[in-house]
Amino acid sequence: MLRRRALTRRFTEPPVPVWSAENDVVIAEDRRRVLRALARLAPRQREAIVLRYYLDLPEAEIASAMGVGVGTVKSTLSRGLTALRARYEEEQ
Repeated sequence: MLRRRALTRRFTEPPVPVWSAENDVVIAEDRRRVLRALARLAPRQREAIVLRYYLDLPEAEIASAMGVGVGTVKSTLSRGLTALRARYEEEQ
């Protein structure tokens, strides 16, 4: 009986979060800040980030589309994300 109770507690669904209009506004503003920060990046970094995180392409396809090696894509993404984070924080 105790084992059944433990299983029941473990597998119950968590409560569904309630979204409010205020939450939608906060998310929309956050998205605008990301896009403004993205627009301020170098074109190559912006292209790599958009292909990877907006179009969800694998690194090999990004390398082919950009005409560079996979290692270059990885380093460009790393530097681009660092720069994006800095630009995002400047937006505050």
